[in-house]
Amino acid sequence: MTTPNRNRIKFGDLALDQRFYDPISQEYFVKRSDALAAMVTGIGDGTVPDEFEADDVVGIDQ
Repeated sequence: MTTPNRNRIKFGDLALDQRFYDPISQEYFVKRSDALAAMVTGIGDGTVPDEFEADDVVGIDQ
């Protein structure tokens, strides 16, 4: 499997509903608000919120 090209970005700079990769959990999330995102891979079904700080560094695939 090929690893996608991933750019680093701060959580606070993401747009609402933008999909991103969290290097800590090693899963993908979708930003739901300025402080919350929902996991959409692994055990996540996009419904359970998880907190993020605006300066948390995450990844977006290119």
